[in-house]
Amino acid sequence: MDKATFLERIAKPLGRMPGTPPSPRTVVGVPSFWADRPSTPASRTASFIERFTGLAGEIVQYASIEELRIGLDHVLKDIGAAKIGAWGKEAPWSVDVEEVLERWQVLRWHAQTERRAFDDIEVGVTSCVCAIADTGTIVIASGPEAGRTVHQVPLIHIVILRASQLVQSLGEALRELAQAHERGEVAASNHFISGASRSSDIENDQTIGVHGPARVIALMLQDMT
Repeated sequence: MDKATFLERIAKPLGRMPGTPPSPRTVVGVPSFWADRPSTPASRTASFIERFTGLAGEIVQYASIEELRIGLDHVLKDIGAAKIGAWGKEAPWSVDVEEVLERWQVLRWHAQTERRAFDDIEVGVTSCVCAIADTGTIVIASGPEAGRTVHQVPLIHIVILRASQLVQSLGEALRELAQAHERGEVAASNHFISGASRSSDIENDQTIGVHGPARVIALMLQDMT
């Protein structure tokens, strides 16, 4: 096939003649019918749960902070981990679970933490920036008190969040991160976690927990109606 025919085959589906420049783009981002979708707290919660659990995530909802604290305590007992790691006390926790973490003598992350101390943790406990209803994704920004090792190294990752942190789309989540940046809250990295870690690199055989936690458990406070 000669070059002219090749270019013509590419240009035709695009509605262009070969050699002509593309028309100026007047719309930036997703179409308005997608960006302006109406949603309610209930619909975002239902959508997030459906997609998160569809990706092997686990979620438990609680009606009060005290119930969530009790729930976290029960989850840690059920797991029976010998070594637990968590974000530092000054990290951006969406729910105060400090008394539970102190009771379990959890290893805490802070700016001066010796990273290798977390190499063998079995469970990591963190909060998050927000969660995306469309994709069932947890969004985490790392920082001095919120090291990414806490949620990358262990086999089990427990995420503490509020229903009010749910956003509908990826675009809204990116807006939240941009606003944090404008406030001077610059993250070392931003992670988008959609369920348990999975890989099909070897003979297309899907394996869970190869590149991260094999279980992701979300404990969500229902603070919106």
